[in-house]
Amino acid sequence: MERRHLIFIALVISILYGVLVPVFRDTQAFVAVGAAVVAIAWVAVGLLAKRSDERCERRRNRDRNRDRIA
Repeated sequence: MERRHLIFIALVISILYGVLVPVFRDTQAFVAVGAAVVAIAWVAVGLLAKRSDERCERRRNRDRNRDRIA
C-alpha cells in the first residue's frame, strides 16, 4: 500500500480519536484503547510504507540496470 494511503488512514484514526475523547472522557478504557490504536496506526505507517518504498526502489534499480544492458 502506498505511503500516502497509510498516512491518510492513520490521520483519520487520530482525528476521530481526538474528537471522541471528550465524548467518552469518563470511560478510561476508551482513552487507553484509543491511544493504543492511534499508536499502532502510526507504527504501521512506518513499517509498511518503508517496505513498499524499498520494493519500489529495488524495482526502479532493476529497470535501470535492464536499460543499461539493452
